[in-house]
Amino acid sequence: MAKTYQLNMENLKLLPESVLKPTYNRDLIKTSILHIGVSSFHRSHQAYYINELIEKYNVLNYGICGVDLLESDRKIYNILKDQDGLYTLYTKAPSGHHKAKVIGAIVEYFFGPENPLAVIEKIANPDIKIITLTIAEDGYQLNQVTGAFDINQPLINNEIKNQFSPKTVFGYLAQGLKLRKLRNLPGCTILSCDNIKANGDTIKEAFFNYIKQTEPELLDWVKKNTTFPNSMVDRITTVTSTDDINELKDIYALDDQWPVISESFNQWIIEDNFLEKRPDWEKVGVVFTKKITPFEKMKLRVLNAGHTILGVLGTMCGYKTVFEAATDSDIMQFFKQFVENEITKSLNDFTADEIEDYKHLLITRFQNPYINDRLSRICSESSAKIPLFVLPTINDLLNSNNSLTKSAFIIAAWCKYNDGVDDNKVPYKITDNISGTLIRNAALSLHNPKKFLEIESVFGNLSYNETFTKSYEASLKLLRTHSTKAAIQIINTK
Repeated sequence: MAKTYQLNMENLKLLPESVLKPTYNRDLIKTSILHIGVSSFHRSHQAYYINELIEKYNVLNYGICGVDLLESDRKIYNILKDQDGLYTLYTKAPSGHHKAKVIGAIVEYFFGPENPLAVIEKIANPDIKIITLTIAEDGYQLNQVTGAFDINQPLINNEIKNQFSPKTVFGYLAQGLKLRKLRNLPGCTILSCDNIKANGDTIKEAFFNYIKQTEPELLDWVKKNTTFPNSMVDRITTVTSTDDINELKDIYALDDQWPVISESFNQWIIEDNFLEKRPDWEKVGVVFTKKITPFEKMKLRVLNAGHTILGVLGTMCGYKTVFEAATDSDIMQFFKQFVENEITKSLNDFTADEIEDYKHLLITRFQNPYINDRLSRICSESSAKIPLFVLPTINDLLNSNNSLTKSAFIIAAWCKYNDGVDDNKVPYKITDNISGTLIRNAALSLHNPKKFLEIESVFGNLSYNETFTKSYEASLKLLRTHSTKAAIQIINTK
């Protein structure tokens, strides 16, 4: 085997020219962004944009301090500490043009379980102007049924009794901002980068409710000294495999313990609502807007719903990856018809040509043969995704008395998906917080099709809508009496 070099500052100069490396002096970077949740997506997205700003425009005052709060994050924390905060972003374009780029934007790193007080002090540091978050939906501590902040979550109950040993993002933020108030320091902008609807509004409402019930004397100060812009993020980032790690060794002589694998496409749209001066991210492609809802609506209803279609139908057909499902002509015809006949009617802020262009771009992205995105990842926690990605389109179609043949078929297919066996009689795992309920109600739907729709935490009162249930029951019958592939072909003619 050819010689490889472990990724760290000392070995950067030994890497081949084919590896793009930081050309700036990392020792001169000032940390003013604290990011909570150093996930693969953060490393492919927000840290990438900061790296581009430093690299291309020598902007040295917006370095990132990474923070992880969960014991399960210890592995990435140890790896990045070992690699001096460096990691490889390995982007794979549909054309086959791959690029290995070492990212150096993370210049500090704290691990909450190891030293919570150090994290709190860092949040309180006046140099920190922006706190960004990728904490996933469960990090927001929302009630599964109501979607509202739930003060009774076990982690929160524990940290109320141990304020200086917090477990949730809210506990850390509350104690850090409390110190800012006591020290007469300014507040900061809190910027969610999670793939949830109205992410800024969501974190704001949850955090205010948390403070109201745990630190009520802090609430007025926080309201006056923080902002919570909504943002929309987009870059397909896959789980890193051993093959990816070995590929970097073989092609680039680069030994990175946890590189990030993503597509070449990237997009970040942010509401321009910052407490203080913000980075000039627009120089590196970030779009700032005063109204993010149209962009968010397009992504959730087309891209994310498209992923759901590929995940559910693809898995039932026996496929394992997004690429396999996206190159099935029947599934893609279904997706196109769903966009053209049902989604487009609800996207009033965009022209038909803009929607068409977006759809074609998505198809190219879905059909990227180099992105090994697993359908099992796409389908995980579908009970949290479908209410965001598919149900709003259904509600709009019902309110406007438009056809919802394809939308109803998606829900019927998800019901049958929860049988847990594909068309080849091969079982697959249902990964969901309410998997027991989904599996049980899907089984009951064999005799009473509406049983699946009676999961109110997912569907609300949809089971009472005759227009929808009629179309849904016809689709479920079709799926129960034909193979998934044959059912899709039949529904494509309707």
